[in-house]
Amino acid sequence: MKTFRKIHRPPRGGNFSSDLRVIPLGGLNEVGKNCTVFEFENDAIVVDAGLQFPTEDMLGIDFVIPDFSYLQKIKHKIKALILTHGHLDHIGAVSHFLKKFPNTPVFGAPLTLGLVERQLQEFEIKNARLSKIDPEKDVLKLGKFEISFFRVNHTIPDGVGIFLKSPAGNAVHTGDFKFDFKPAVGSAADLGRIAAIGRQKVDILFSDSTNAKREGFCTSENTVAKTLENIFEKTRGRLIIATFSSSIGRLQKIADFAVKYGRSIFVSGRSMLQNLEIAANLGFFKVPRGVVKKLNPKMSELPSNKVLILTTGSQGEPLSALSRIALGEHRQIQIQKGDTIVFSSSPIPGNERPTFTLVNNLLRAGAHVIGNDAMDVHASGHGFSGDLKLMFSLIKPQHVAPVHGEFHMRTAHAEMLQNEFDLRENQTHLLENGDILKISAAGVRKSKEKASANLILVDGFGVGDIGTKVLRERQKMSENGILIALFRAADKSKKLIGAPEIISRGFIFAKTSREVVETARHAAQKSFEAAIAKNPKIILKDLKREIARSVQTQMQKKIGREPTVLPVIVFG
Repeated sequence: MKTFRKIHRPPRGGNFSSDLRVIPLGGLNEVGKNCTVFEFENDAIVVDAGLQFPTEDMLGIDFVIPDFSYLQKIKHKIKALILTHGHLDHIGAVSHFLKKFPNTPVFGAPLTLGLVERQLQEFEIKNARLSKIDPEKDVLKLGKFEISFFRVNHTIPDGVGIFLKSPAGNAVHTGDFKFDFKPAVGSAADLGRIAAIGRQKVDILFSDSTNAKREGFCTSENTVAKTLENIFEKTRGRLIIATFSSSIGRLQKIADFAVKYGRSIFVSGRSMLQNLEIAANLGFFKVPRGVVKKLNPKMSELPSNKVLILTTGSQGEPLSALSRIALGEHRQIQIQKGDTIVFSSSPIPGNERPTFTLVNNLLRAGAHVIGNDAMDVHASGHGFSGDLKLMFSLIKPQHVAPVHGEFHMRTAHAEMLQNEFDLRENQTHLLENGDILKISAAGVRKSKEKASANLILVDGFGVGDIGTKVLRERQKMSENGILIALFRAADKSKKLIGAPEIISRGFIFAKTSREVVETARHAAQKSFEAAIAKNPKIILKDLKREIARSVQTQMQKKIGREPTVLPVIVFG
């Protein structure tokens, strides 16, 4: 992995007719799949390429990635992909990006690129052009863009914001940030560097909005560390801590407390093991040799007060280790009386129900559960209103575009800045994915053009193969079940050989099944025979459509439900 560093003079001033175009392809109206394009004349810079975890209505979908079709149109312009930090909602789609744009240089801080390297290995992407940046020193010359950086605090080390200069105007992109004046691990955000950027002309600030509705400043990781140490000190049984595998700073403090209070650390979850290994290799996670172990049978030989289990699954993911522990289905961990489980996380917006279900299951199994609603065991990585005001005060932008968050979050951010700093409404820009914002000496304005920003669904090995029609079919099957009508017919005459067989799954209760099945059988047979009589040469596709429509109509009349009807016709 090479290091790219080039110091140079900033672009000269002058009159420019071209605009700096900014196009968010993701990260607006969802917490995830962050991706923003900065374009000037024949140069384009992409900031982040993240994924979004599926919502409850995205049945069978693994994750969602940005729509790169606009980038396909300007692929000759792309000079670099720049990553702000190592969370999946910002780097999770890098492998998909590089499959489409394989020669694009990728810039990021060391830990960020370490996590990207592991992702690329899994996707068998070789020869990627990964270049480390030093936020304190590096200035990148990429076409007519000049890019420099500033450190921010987040729940993962090595987070950076971006200062982008172009002949048409200057922009700051904060990435995900908060101001932590007493971080448990690492340094505070570089306020001096941020203020120095603010003394230059900043036309527009793209600022994190996730916690814009929350007053004051974000909780410090140092506060969380003190709470966690108190739990270590008082807990007498096994301690199980569930957190995000990317919260390296917090995991370091947890490991420090485990060493202090004599607990061996057992790690559950592939991503947790991988991220700790990467962080350790890069010097971000330091523990004495032998303290951290993969789950193994020897854990049961230790006294309960000597065991700490680190696990992923705090969001209630159905197949995660913690969900299997809660349901008693884990091969190596069963809930014991005296177990204390700490959720050092908070539910991702929109994911509250699975998390609460997980907590309920753990309580039923007999565990003592501690969450952030009771104690400060988690600190968000996204700044509260005080953090956002401080960032605005330091940067002093002419315009602001709230990003990273749903519409109500971004609206709250805009209104707060308008009220606190007397910004006019036309100085705050509430964008949608695919909008094109133009920046020039004439000002900042939204274009009438739109870039494609569809949901690209990843389902197994399929990328973008699953559309809204398939999702609707899956939702319909989940709500109303499936009914299969199996026909045998003569090859030449197409006359039925016996009545059709009806098979149903997830459709009807046993008590009502006989009568409903007979109704379905009669409707299927009648529609088959009527269609053949009307048109003996009817094509198979149209015949199946007629049968499905007829059976669904009868089922709606009979029991008020429309199952997915699949006619299967065997000729012979």
